[in-house]
Amino acid sequence: MHLGLGTRGDGLQEDRQQTEDMGTSGTPEYRARRRAREQQRRERQRRTPEERPRPDWAALAADGPERRTAATTCGWCGGPITPRSRGPIPKWCSATCRHRAWEQSRAATSGRAAVQMVERRVEIRVPLEPTRRDWSRLLGQLASQLDDGHVYDRDLHALGRALKPVLRSYRRRARWTGAPDLT
Repeated sequence: MHLGLGTRGDGLQEDRQQTEDMGTSGTPEYRARRRAREQQRRERQRRTPEERPRPDWAALAADGPERRTAATTCGWCGGPITPRSRGPIPKWCSATCRHRAWEQSRAATSGRAAVQMVERRVEIRVPLEPTRRDWSRLLGQLASQLDDGHVYDRDLHALGRALKPVLRSYRRRARWTGAPDLT
C-alpha cells in the first residue's frame, strides 16, 4: 500500500490511499466470519426434524389472523374498528380517539388529572344558630329521635352530660321567673 497526493476537481491537494493488492475477497477476518456463517448454515440444513427446535405456536398465532380479528373495538370510545389486512393493528377507531387517549396518558404520567375543570357556583345552606323560637322545636325533635331509637345507646351518656347544665340553668331561671318547675 502506498500513500500519494492527488488533486480534487477544485484544484486542492488531498491524501489518497491507494492499494495495489485490493481484491474482492476482503480481509482475512471477513473471510473467517463468512466461513463460520456458511458452516452454521450447513449445520442447520443437516439437522434432522427431531433435532430442529419446535415452532412456538402461541408466538406464531400472536401475529396471525386471530389477533387481527381480536382488535375490533376502540380503546377509547368502544366503537368498532375495521382492521386492515396489513400494517400495524389499530387500537383506536379515529385520530380523535387516539389523541384523547394520548392526552389522558400524558396527564397520568405528569401526575395531573385528565379531567376538564368546570367552574360553577353552588349554594350551600349553612345552619344558623337556633333562636329562642327554635329551641322548643329542636328539643321536640330530639325527644322523638330518642323515642324512635335514632340516637345510639353509645351516645346517651354524652347527651346526658350535655343536658345536665341545660336543666340546671332552666331550674335556676324558673325559680326567678315563676316558670313551671321540671322534676
